[in-house]
Amino acid sequence: MKLKIFFALIFTSLVLVAAEVPKANEQRADGSIVLLATNAVTHGKQIRYEPQPHKNTIGYWTKTEDWVSWDFIVTKPGTFSATLTQACGKGSGGSEVAFSVGEQTIEDIVPDTGAFTNWVERTIGTFNLSTAGTYTITVKPTKKPGVAVMDLRAITLKPKR
Repeated sequence: MKLKIFFALIFTSLVLVAAEVPKANEQRADGSIVLLATNAVTHGKQIRYEPQPHKNTIGYWTKTEDWVSWDFIVTKPGTFSATLTQACGKGSGGSEVAFSVGEQTIEDIVPDTGAFTNWVERTIGTFNLSTAGTYTITVKPTKKPGVAVMDLRAITLKPKR
């Protein structure tokens, strides 16, 4: 009987608290916006999301006419640095890619990381998102000298302080 009462006391006093989980593509409490490959919209014939845990990326990006986009919500406007989490196979570096939000474009040259699973984070520039609202970022290659453009796992927009 004592054991039943002990368990009853433990279970009645147990309170579960959910962690703050931001909705996909919405600005977080710290002001950042994380655009994950799993939430991207792919445009093209070959490009696709690769769900394997070691990949979790936009891949099969073998055609320059294929591209990717994300819609996202800004609640705290400002200037944001754009940081990529990407990989690029040996010999496939050098693709030229345009990252655009509205009329703003960051031109980037994708570095070879040695393998399509050697992930690097690198900041490519800044966007000024001066009003609250919904935005779209597009990622479009303009030149692809190697086998593929890159594998793109995430774009993180961090407010510049």
